[in-house]
Amino acid sequence: MVLSAALDSGYVFLALVAILTSVISAVYYLNIIKQIFFDESEYTINPDLLKIDLHGNIVKDNIIIQKVKFNTNNIILSSSLTITISILTFIILLFIFIPQEWLSMANILALIIFNP
Repeated sequence: MVLSAALDSGYVFLALVAILTSVISAVYYLNIIKQIFFDESEYTINPDLLKIDLHGNIVKDNIIIQKVKFNTNNIILSSSLTITISILTFIILLFIFIPQEWLSMANILALIIFNP
């Protein structure tokens, strides 16, 4: 709708730039999705951890319902996924602990952009 309104108002170049940047960003986002779901992981586990069996209990009302045993072969994270999760977690934590500064910055930026 925004692009249609821009075209109706005669802003053809602006609409073309918006479409081009949308296509470029879609390529990057789809590449991340492809890496997450379809590419082979480059992560290798420490050989010392391969021999470790982990044990746990499922507890309900202080009664052990089931004993669980698993090994580290099931735990795999790629480096790009780890970095992405770390950055997003950091941003969320910053917004949780100091929201007023982020909201103030957004308010100032909106005033700068939209105030003639």
